Amino acid sequence: MRNWISLLLIFFSSIASGEDKTTLYDFRYWSAPDHTRIVIDKDEDTLFNINSSNDYVIISFDDAEVLSETFSNIFFKDDRIQKVRIKREKSTIKLIVHINSKFNVKHFTLIPNAKYKHHRLVVDIIDSEPKPTKKILGPVKPPSIKNQQIILVDAGHGGEDSGAVGRNKSLEKNVNLAIAKKLVAIINKNKDFNAVLSRGGDYYIPLTKRLTIAQKQKASMFISIHADSVESVSAKGASVYILSEKGNNSKLARQLEDSQNVVDQFGGVEKVIDNDQFLKNILTDYSRKDKEKQSFQLAQEIISQLSKVGPIHKKIPQKANFVVLKSPSIPSVLVETAFISNPTQEKRLTNKNQQEKIAQSIYEGIVSFYQKLD
Repeated sequence: MRNWISLLLIFFSSIASGEDKTTLYDFRYWSAPDHTRIVIDKDEDTLFNINSSNDYVIISFDDAEVLSETFSNIFFKDDRIQKVRIKREKSTIKLIVHINSKFNVKHFTLIPNAKYKHHRLVVDIIDSEPKPTKKILGPVKPPSIKNQQIILVDAGHGGEDSGAVGRNKSLEKNVNLAIAKKLVAIINKNKDFNAVLSRGGDYYIPLTKRLTIAQKQKASMFISIHADSVESVSAKGASVYILSEKGNNSKLARQLEDSQNVVDQFGGVEKVIDNDQFLKNILTDYSRKDKEKQSFQLAQEIISQLSKVGPIHKKIPQKANFVVLKSPSIPSVLVETAFISNPTQEKRLTNKNQQEKIAQSIYEGIVSFYQKLD
């Protein structure tokens, strides 16, 4: 009888200990030119600790378990991460990340949202010795000639931030990058221009960092590439937005402001930035008024060219309070190339030939803008 009681006590204690455990649901990695991001889906009350040494980072979780179906996602290699090991010590799970080069570590947590149902721990392994900017921005042309126009082409979203998702599961971040790369290639065939990318791969860049990239590159124009999405599958056509601090009264513009600006949660620290000193300095620049007019003119030229290759949703430039359009004193536009929520347009956005046509049209709009500016 005593043996049965002992077995029952062991059984129920094991159930209780199992119930006390939290779950690590999944593991994702994103390689950027200057850092590698580790994202771990977890329960809200998962206890964790992060320690680092010269060549490794240890991410520890107390009383946690890993799902068998996502266990293999733990293991990852890139230019920065040599290998990842998992080790259990009593009730603690340790992820040991071996690093190839000198690094710093930043981490933060994110709450669930419409795209991610779990709480997330984000760990950034950041190069402590910055690499040349050409590796961040993709291939650039030889040293610029006198009066060459430098154009920053920004591919919206990236990494954990997929952007909108089409009815056939196409991701906006991939469409944006494909069109942006084609646009840069087309622009750089013209010796009067030098185009660079804000991101050259599938990784996330905070919104204000996109602005500082434009500043560092001494860009004379900022073009952000996106794809629209609404609940209706019939909405179609391109739109081009310019900055308005007051925003726009249209429902679509308000939805876009919310969806585009809120993605800075993926940066961990940066939020929507109305009280940010950096942006305050930008917005008090007295030459901004002239650039607003130029942004409107640029948007008009791009709309005119896009109308030759596909439908237009809004025939005049729209205004919205997009953070990425707050570049200092340069014409800046955000191009919604088409509606990825429309299956027909989604098919167009994922077609390489159609992407080329869209990129070519944006380029023609840029050229027309500069010709009329002269």
